[in-house]
Amino acid sequence: MAMVKAETVQGFQGLPALRQIGLMIGLAASVAIGVAVVLWSQQPNYTLLYANLSSKDAGQVIDALQSSGIQFKVDEATGAVMVEASKLQSARMELAQDGLPEGNAMGFEMLQKNQGFGTSQFIETARFQRALEAELGRTISELRNVKTARVHLALPKRSVFLRDRSEPTASVMADLYSGRSLGEEQIAAIVHLVSSSVPHLKPENVTVVNQHGDLLSSGGRDAGMGQTSTQFSYNRKLEKTYVDRIQ
Repeated sequence: MAMVKAETVQGFQGLPALRQIGLMIGLAASVAIGVAVVLWSQQPNYTLLYANLSSKDAGQVIDALQSSGIQFKVDEATGAVMVEASKLQSARMELAQDGLPEGNAMGFEMLQKNQGFGTSQFIETARFQRALEAELGRTISELRNVKTARVHLALPKRSVFLRDRSEPTASVMADLYSGRSLGEEQIAAIVHLVSSSVPHLKPENVTVVNQHGDLLSSGGRDAGMGQTSTQFSYNRKLEKTYVDRIQ
């Protein structure tokens, strides 16, 4: 072994200076490549967790991952959130327990999916209604104090006979942040948004409730005046107080 080593050293020393430099550079490059490969193999393999998140959802997801100690990356170009492949399922379970992401309902993008040939008019109408409900829910969720919102539309088939026509109706369930409430203008804005987005839907046929089941607006005259059911209850109590005093 020592003889082989000595012969190798002698052979190297017998080479021209340029050859020696070339061999040393090649050896150094090989070592650098080997180290890089080892370091790369030790890097965690990241996979997609969620994409196309709203800014609010993305912030909440990132905060939850940080609190859980799960390593993640955010694609600066697309905003997609990625986690280690081995932690994908646990990350989704952790986020699901926190109700995240909140706004992951598909909206009009579901209409862009290939529906295939032979799709009936009924299916197309149902898909459009679901997409419209999701889009309205997304928009309402962007309002201040609103955590999430769900919209349900009842769109009867239009009849050629006036007496057989039923008017469309809508229900909005707004999940508000703890300790928050909606102002009169916000409630009126929700009613106007929904009614103006659906053909033939009158503001008086739009009902808004919160997550506790409190009626915020039942439409009609009170919605047009921007008053909530809570205000009507207060007015009734105030009137009763005055009547009791007079009696």
